[in-house]
Amino acid sequence: MEGAVERRSGRSTRDPSFRSETLRDRDRILYSDSFRRLGGVTQVAIGDPSMALHNRMTHSLKVEQVGFSLYSKLTAQPSDVDADPDAIRAACLAHDLGHPPFGHAGEQELDRLVVCPEHREGPRTFERRAADPCPNCLLEDGFEGNAQSFRILTALAVHRESPGRPIGLDLTRRSLAATTKYPWTRGTSGRKQSKWGGYDCDAGALEWALGSTDADPTLDAQIMDWADDISYAVHDVEDFFRASLVPVDDYKSNTETLDILLEYVESPRALGPLTGEVKDALTSMLEFFPAARFSGRTEDLAALDRLRGVLLTQFINAASVDAQALVREPIQERLNSILKQLIWFHIIDDPTLSNIQAGQRRVLREIFEALRPVAEEAYGSGGTEPPGEQALRRLPYGLRRAIGVGLSQESGYTLRQKIVRGLLDYIAGLSDSEAYHLHAVLRGREHAGQLHRN
Repeated sequence: MEGAVERRSGRSTRDPSFRSETLRDRDRILYSDSFRRLGGVTQVAIGDPSMALHNRMTHSLKVEQVGFSLYSKLTAQPSDVDADPDAIRAACLAHDLGHPPFGHAGEQELDRLVVCPEHREGPRTFERRAADPCPNCLLEDGFEGNAQSFRILTALAVHRESPGRPIGLDLTRRSLAATTKYPWTRGTSGRKQSKWGGYDCDAGALEWALGSTDADPTLDAQIMDWADDISYAVHDVEDFFRASLVPVDDYKSNTETLDILLEYVESPRALGPLTGEVKDALTSMLEFFPAARFSGRTEDLAALDRLRGVLLTQFINAASVDAQALVREPIQERLNSILKQLIWFHIIDDPTLSNIQAGQRRVLREIFEALRPVAEEAYGSGGTEPPGEQALRRLPYGLRRAIGVGLSQESGYTLRQKIVRGLLDYIAGLSDSEAYHLHAVLRGREHAGQLHRN
């Protein structure tokens, strides 16, 4: 990649600690406020404290470990594999920075709040949005966790003060490219429509990092993506086996239980029909599942450790490189997807979590609806007068800073769109508990809105 270690600030790349440029990127991410926040953000579900479920931070740290293991496996023999281990580690730590409170339910709700139904179902290209704005959309480029991660890295996060345009953590091109699984803007023809890697206001940064707003993921990004898939599948099974919410022991001893899961997995809304080879491989994998429910005994912990080790090794060894592209062994990739479906079957599609997520969506929706008119009034949306300090003091400082970043960017957004983007940035930057507390304050709940001694 041309200019791989160049930074948008143009600052010197010399480092007195002798770290590589991409290792400096990795360390900036690790020490950022955005990464620290991940300790309070849901991975799949909020559980009882005794469950000790993974959150986005512990998940990201394990993705980094798996990503480095993949790199080590792929480069164990002399080869021409063009991968950067520190860029991969940086990407693994950064890949979930943009996830809002409450996981995918929160991500979907924030998108729904700003994009009309027509353009959620059929997103238009960047060019069509610019030429013919939709009157029913507040922000037609919407909200997406991957695009939000890129925005944090290139605009919202702070490394040093940067007069003029915001540059975020000022990462190298190589690391930014490694963090971008979907290096295109929303609605790009021929690309996955439900995922995208940059908003319209960040298209310039996306083009700077990858040379285009319609690029292919780099090998570094592909390694990060598989590391994420591995960690997601393995560690979620571990979590919910510990919590006694996924009866993995039944799958080893009860064929009827497995048949019910396979019926779910092979439905059109899941994976569809599985080949005989995949089913045979699944049966072999089930031999490593624990034979009893988890109760914290030494033998339970040992069985869980054995399962984790087998699965991680199996999936890491399923990766190879061909023509600078990551190749996933098809049967192992399918098994990985089945483990994810196991979590959907027992947790995500369970009515209990569905009801919880309905409430979480309502929390984000009501925060947005409460703060939007206040922000638009403060910034005089549609007017020409700059906001006064008295009006701005009604807004949380985090919201003022987020809107300020949007106002300082060169983009095709209107003033109202910049305010809405700033509001999404602010809400997405809350932890789960911060979102619950802010919602309680805005709703006038007893105690939540009281002043406290400093």
